[in-house]
Amino acid sequence: MFFTTVLMGEDLKVVVANKTKDQFFTMDKLAEALQFEPFADLMEFIFDHEDDMIEQIGKYIESNKGNLDINTVEMLPAIPYPLRNVFCVGKNYKDHVEEMGANAELPKSPVYFSKAAFISSGPEDEISTYSQGDHFADYEAELIVVMGKEACNAEKEDVEDLIFGYAAGNDFTIRDTQMERGQWYFGKSYDGHFAMGSWIAHKSMFDFPIEVDVKCTVNGEVRQNANTRLFIFDIPTVISDITTGITLYPGDMIMTGTPSGVGMAMKKQLKPGDKVVTEVTGIETFENTMVE
Repeated sequence: MFFTTVLMGEDLKVVVANKTKDQFFTMDKLAEALQFEPFADLMEFIFDHEDDMIEQIGKYIESNKGNLDINTVEMLPAIPYPLRNVFCVGKNYKDHVEEMGANAELPKSPVYFSKAAFISSGPEDEISTYSQGDHFADYEAELIVVMGKEACNAEKEDVEDLIFGYAAGNDFTIRDTQMERGQWYFGKSYDGHFAMGSWIAHKSMFDFPIEVDVKCTVNGEVRQNANTRLFIFDIPTVISDITTGITLYPGDMIMTGTPSGVGMAMKKQLKPGDKVVTEVTGIETFENTMVE
């Protein structure tokens, strides 16, 4: 099943879709049918949901007709307002490490950075290249992990239980700022540069650890194409490691790293008018248009 946030009139609503995304249910309808408290906010649902509630919703939406025409509402990023800065894993694909430096050594431990994201960009949104400042704008397609439970000192074997689901995302970056400053926070955190899809796929849809293709095209040209089975540090390792010192909370998001093929390595910076398509197979494909 898939979860999203939509704008219906002037109100934000939580919507759930079946596995084939052809039946759509408002959380209000599901709460009435299954007799649980309605949730007006997806983050609230992620924080307070119970496993048996997920099971009930899953059974209901696969055997009933939806009550919403998805074309009548405005689709938003699944989580329009992140809980706090997005956690990111750097250097998590071998080929990407190599393309960013001919003599680069593979990291011995996960590399983390934070991405400021008060507001998420979503599908069809315009993304600034900040080209009036003569910047080198770049793309990084990634799988996003959305936490479902509080996690502190998590054991690897417990990590699947702590996850809510997965989304497609793009870690847009201003490379010259990133490289000049000696740290990545500023170059990764320009306004609008955290993009995520409209849908979070519940973890029950995938075997664990998840293995999905992560792709990015620019103006129809395939730039990135890899699979999450190629992670240097898999999701159980990352979450177990980071929670030794940082407590993760329901709704926290982790960008798990990007494959090779970024614009900096190819010397192809994003320009106004470019169409960037982010795809994570089995979850979502979405497009953004670059502007000045």
